[in-house]
Amino acid sequence: MSSDSAPRLVIIGAGPAGMTAAITLAEQGLPVTLVDQNPRPGGQIYRFPAVPPMVPRPPDRGALLRKRLLELPDRITVLANHDVVGCFPNRRLTVCGPEGFRMLEADHLILAPGAYEYVPPFPGWTLPGVMTPGAAQQLLKSQGVIPGRRILLAGTGPFLLVVALALYGAGVEVVGICETLRRRDVFWNLPGLLTDGDLRRQGFGLLKRIRQAGIPLLIGQIVTRAEGSERLERVLVAPCDGDWIPDHGRARPIAVDSLCVGYGFVPRLGLAQQAGCQLICGDQPGGWIPQVDAWGQTTVPGVWAAGDGAGVAGSLVAELAGRLVGLGIAANCGAITAPQAEQLADPVRHRLTRLGRFRRAVDALGRLRPGLSTLADEQTLVCRCEEIRRHEIDTAVSTGSVTLRSLKVATRLGMGPCQGRMCQPAAARRLADLGSCPLERSGPPTFRPPLVPVTLGDLAGTVAAAGEDTRP
Repeated sequence: MSSDSAPRLVIIGAGPAGMTAAITLAEQGLPVTLVDQNPRPGGQIYRFPAVPPMVPRPPDRGALLRKRLLELPDRITVLANHDVVGCFPNRRLTVCGPEGFRMLEADHLILAPGAYEYVPPFPGWTLPGVMTPGAAQQLLKSQGVIPGRRILLAGTGPFLLVVALALYGAGVEVVGICETLRRRDVFWNLPGLLTDGDLRRQGFGLLKRIRQAGIPLLIGQIVTRAEGSERLERVLVAPCDGDWIPDHGRARPIAVDSLCVGYGFVPRLGLAQQAGCQLICGDQPGGWIPQVDAWGQTTVPGVWAAGDGAGVAGSLVAELAGRLVGLGIAANCGAITAPQAEQLADPVRHRLTRLGRFRRAVDALGRLRPGLSTLADEQTLVCRCEEIRRHEIDTAVSTGSVTLRSLKVATRLGMGPCQGRMCQPAAARRLADLGSCPLERSGPPTFRPPLVPVTLGDLAGTVAAAGEDTRP
C-alpha cells in the first residue's frame, strides 16, 4: 500500500490500549499517528519514571510496548505533549501542542483516553493534602516528588496496594490502607478471583509485600471526614457495613498530612460523546461507556474505542482490546483479509474470555454502595468549580430537578472548567440512591470544546487547515 493511498489513522491516548493498537496497525504495514498529552508513551499505569531506579529492574509491560513503538518509527508518529481540545463531525480533531493549535482529520479514529479516579464528596475533601492515589503516583513517577510524610490511603481496589507500596519504597510513612470491603465480601467472590493464575499470583504477591512492609490493612473501614485548619491534619475513620454506611459513633481520628482516596475509575467520555457515539449505562463509577461491537467499533462508523475509556477493566484487558481494534481496522482497510483478522483475533478473544470471570468478580467487589452518598453533609461542596453544596443539590432535587441536565440548569452543576468530571458522577449516584432517578435515566454527562483549558495565545497561533493532509 503506497503512502499516497494509506488511510489516515489517529489514536488518542498512548496507554496500554493505544500503544497496542498502534503497534498492531504498524505491524500490518499501516501508518499511524498516536496523540498523547504526556511527554512519553505509557499512560498512567505505565508512566515513564522521572528518576531511574537505583537498582535495575526487569522491564515491565510498559517498557516493552515503548520499545516496540521505537522499533517502528517509519509507521508510528507520536505526537507527545499534545492535548485534544475537541472532536468534531467526520472524525476531525483539534489538538494543541508545542507547535500550537491545529486540526487533524482521520479516516479511522481510535479513542483510548483512559479513565480517572472517582472520589465521592465528603467533609474536608477539598483540603490541601487530599488527593487521589493516581495523583500521588503521578507525582512520584513523573516528578520524583513525595506527596507527604505520613499518608493514609482509602477507598477500594487493588490500586491502593500498588500506590501504597510505591510510597513506602520512596520512604513515606504509610499509616494504613483503609479498605471499605469486608473479608466476607471477598470470600463470596473468591471463586471468580481465583480463575486467572497470573492475576491471582499478582494479587497475593501485593498482599505479601504489604505485610512485609508492615502497612496496616484496615478492612471494612471508611474515611468519613478530613480535618485541618489550613491543610490536612487528620482524618476520621469508621467501621462500615456491607452498603458502606459508616458507624459514626465508632469513628476514630488518625493524624496524617496526606490522604489518597479513590473508589474505582470513571471512563473518560468527552471525546466519545462529542463524536456522537451511542453511550450505554453500566454498573461502574461513571455509569456510562461507549457502545462497541466485537472489534471495538462504536456506533459511529470509523470511530473505535478501547481500554479503560470503553469500560474500566485494567491494563491487561486494555492491551487485548487495543489489539482487537487494530486487527479490525487493518481488515477494514484491506491490509489483511477478514479470515486473517479472525485467525489473529482468536487467541485474543480466548484470553479475554478467561479474564471475564475474574473481571466480573472484581467488578462485583468494587461496585459502589449507597453509603458513599451519605458521607457529604449539607455544607459539603459537591461541585468544586461552581462551589455548589449538597443542600443546594438536594433542594433542586426536591423541586423536580432529577436529571443531570435539569440539575445543571437549576444549580450550574458541572458548568465549571472540569465540565462535571468530578461532580456529575457523584450527583448521578446521589439521584439514584435517593430514589429520584435511576442511573440510566439521569443521563450521561455532556462535554463541549474545549475539553481542556487553552490559552488565548494557543487559539491565536497558527492553525493547520481542516483539509490538510496530516498523515504521518
